[in-house]
Amino acid sequence: VLRCIHNLNDDPAVHGFIVQLPLDTNKPINTEKVTNSVAPEKDVDGLSSINAGKLSRGDLGDCFIPCTPKGCMELIRQTGVQVAGKRAVVIGRSKIVGAPMHDLLLWNHATVTTCHSKTASLAEEVSKADILVVAAGKAEMVKGDWIKPGAVVIDCGINHIPGNFF
Repeated sequence: VLRCIHNLNDDPAVHGFIVQLPLDTNKPINTEKVTNSVAPEKDVDGLSSINAGKLSRGDLGDCFIPCTPKGCMELIRQTGVQVAGKRAVVIGRSKIVGAPMHDLLLWNHATVTTCHSKTASLAEEVSKADILVVAAGKAEMVKGDWIKPGAVVIDCGINHIPGNFF
């Protein structure tokens, strides 16, 4: 895997690529080592420590932003809701969605709370949200009656509810 990444990094005809996560194998693979092996200028998923660090510092014009959080920001923009000054809640803290979503909302001037499966007051936090992004991968974690009327809600979770086929 590392040899392939280095070849892609060195190939001037390749402008960007992703490492599809999770890395599924019978042998343990150091995901951080693999994602950090991608040249930052070709890391279109924005998962290297360099791109993630730039995003967390607010250097939005100098890093690749992971596609799902970037898409969520576009969906929010298309609703016409201004992010600045809004209370946002992100449920999930993954490097792929949750953490970068938090950073994007923060650097777009929202007041952001990040929750997860161990958050004791989840219903209370959700009920305050003007913008709610769920990326926890746990089915039915948020109940409809928790959601503030008029809130923008985006569910990025990928999960399966037995007996339901959509």
